[in-house]
Amino acid sequence: MFKYLKYMFMAALVSVAATGCQEDPEDAFSSAPTAPELVNNGKILMTQNTMSEDITWAWTSARFFSGEVNYTLYMVYEENEPVAIGTSKTNSLTVSKENFRTQLASLSYLPKNDTYTVNFYVNASDGNDSANSEKQMVSVYAYGDAVSAVATAAAEEIVLDKSTPSAEVVLLSWDAARLNYNETITYNVLLSYNGGESQVVASGLSTTSCSTTVDALNELAVTAGAPEEAASDIDFTVMAYSESYPNGVPSEKVTIKITTYLAIFPDLLYLPGNYQGTTDETKWKPATALTIKQSSSVKGLYEAFVDLTNPNEGDTEFKFCIIPDWGGDFGMESIEEATGKNGTVYYQGTLGKKNVKVASGFYYISVNKKFNTLQMVPVKSMGIIGDATPKGWDAETPMTYDAESNSYSVVINLTEGKEFKFRLNDNWDFSIGNDGTFAGKNFVMNQPTGEYKAVVKLDSHPFKVNVLSTSFPTEEYIYVPGNHVKDWNPELAPALKTSAFDGVYEGFTYLNSEFKFTKYRNWIDGEYKSTDFDEFPEGFASATSNTNITCATAGHYYLKVDVMNRKLTADAIKDWGIIGSATPKGWDDETELTYNASEECWEGVVELVAGELKFRANHDSNWTYNFGGSIDNLTHGGANIKLEVAGSYEVKLYLSRSKSENIYCTLTLQN
Repeated sequence: MFKYLKYMFMAALVSVAATGCQEDPEDAFSSAPTAPELVNNGKILMTQNTMSEDITWAWTSARFFSGEVNYTLYMVYEENEPVAIGTSKTNSLTVSKENFRTQLASLSYLPKNDTYTVNFYVNASDGNDSANSEKQMVSVYAYGDAVSAVATAAAEEIVLDKSTPSAEVVLLSWDAARLNYNETITYNVLLSYNGGESQVVASGLSTTSCSTTVDALNELAVTAGAPEEAASDIDFTVMAYSESYPNGVPSEKVTIKITTYLAIFPDLLYLPGNYQGTTDETKWKPATALTIKQSSSVKGLYEAFVDLTNPNEGDTEFKFCIIPDWGGDFGMESIEEATGKNGTVYYQGTLGKKNVKVASGFYYISVNKKFNTLQMVPVKSMGIIGDATPKGWDAETPMTYDAESNSYSVVINLTEGKEFKFRLNDNWDFSIGNDGTFAGKNFVMNQPTGEYKAVVKLDSHPFKVNVLSTSFPTEEYIYVPGNHVKDWNPELAPALKTSAFDGVYEGFTYLNSEFKFTKYRNWIDGEYKSTDFDEFPEGFASATSNTNITCATAGHYYLKVDVMNRKLTADAIKDWGIIGSATPKGWDDETELTYNASEECWEGVVELVAGELKFRANHDSNWTYNFGGSIDNLTHGGANIKLEVAGSYEVKLYLSRSKSENIYCTLTLQN
């Protein structure tokens, strides 16, 4: 592996030599010895079929030494003493893999036949002064006499055609790996872009070739970070596994140039139909219809559980709209009733122009716009099953549906180290696994044995599963009614959210004098008062005449409410703005937005150009509070938002979660 590294490192040395005479502005005022910089990185593969190769490390020149500089390369594993790999008077060191393996074998603390990480650094010394480079982490695949698979690309270049998403694409074939004698070998194929996180193309293969579909390959490449509608070099690795090598032995990388396509689908589908009410004024209205979100993991896939019970007599009829109005709507071309395991009835068909017509009821719906398919399953029950549960794998424990949160839940004793799944209609064809899909593996109970509340949220795909200790609050949100909310109404109040379900709730709100926290959007089901806290931030205190909490200075705050440790903290938010290459001030500073109290949003009309943007608070160069990612579900520290079309935009940023469970924004192009 990495027989090309020598050439890459030589190129790096040329680059270093070309820039070695340039000085940073600060160097003009410094003459202290400056450490070299180790410039190579990545992985070292030590398998039998790669031992004829060399390994080359390269570094920049040390500066401001008075005498001749000698360089020594060191390796460090965990907390052990550094080991010298070799010395050089130049800016590189080349060692044969055979010699390097001999050095590794002499270190008894290193893992055998395994993958591990080590740190390398280079020391520069002229006998008087000495300086070390920064450490650089490298993965070593040390597999003794193992022979890794030798992979070959089926084609040097692949252009993906979005008009044939289900067409087969042949990717690789390989010479079989040779691991321990007579052991069964299986293979995984991994894909990566530009050194980023690997995506699994295929797993558990017993054959020595790999194919996938056009759509799957496009999704994987884009998920790995490759640009859409562009040609990119994509790296593939074949991992070989056996009983003696459970962590896998990787092949050398194989690179294929792949041209992806741009797949654009609406974020929501609206479901107008006759189930919406009993009058013509309420029925068949896209703007007020139920919606299904696009999957966050698969483009063009819409899956959710929806109540299509018809209040009128007869069947339910509906269509799908791509906007909250008519235009671009679609329904079905054909649909057939089928019977699955345990007598489960479901419908499947193809999309078209006709109304979808099914029996009135509660449904799991799956729409795949890429493949033009529709599946609907009448929902009769949801249960949890597995050896982690009291009934084992023999029978389900029924769960209870909550319409307001569109979720099933149950309080149940679960056993640590055991497994479980969630099953629809007592049918293994529709069992929700650990990735939130019907294709997922079993969940493993990784918390101590005890009583838990298991919750499956059904309003988006992948479905979200939470297993919550009943010793902690099981609510995902609490709410902040107070003087800042009309009539102190919890139904209108900002929401704070817990991500870990550990009793810590966080979020943004405007505060004006007194407030409290409620567990639900009402005053009946419990609240957190001033008497529930021992610690308050500066400017906050218990009210003198009641159990409210007081805020001395009206303004915007980021609240963190730790109800288990009885602690309240708050950070003042002075302003919010939009920042990035698409904005007037670029990445240097944000363009400020103005708070709209009636809409509870930060807004402004901003001239934007094609580029990227985020939202940032307080003109803070440390980026303490910043949001990016999907505009309908912004996340803290999320990815930059890409803007394709320049123009004047009305920008609105909604942070309080008073109208939605998500933090989100709208970018509306002005005419």
